[in-house]
Amino acid sequence: MRVTHYDRQASVFVVEELEPFEGWERGSFHVWLSDGTCDCGLFQSLHYLCRHTLAGCATASIEWVPYVHLVYK
Repeated sequence: MRVTHYDRQASVFVVEELEPFEGWERGSFHVWLSDGTCDCGLFQSLHYLCRHTLAGCATASIEWVPYVHLVYK
């Protein structure tokens, strides 16, 4: 998995899956950090950061804890 694009102003990442992983095919996933959404659907459905979001935060050196939903804190 690698981040291929990051727009700091819009807080949008494009994360590419390089190998199939637990039901996901290879391909790109868009993460809208400020909206709490990802194309994989897990970020918005679980209200917890998915692997694509964590990869984007790690690449951009963004603290991910503020994006965890209050129910998990």
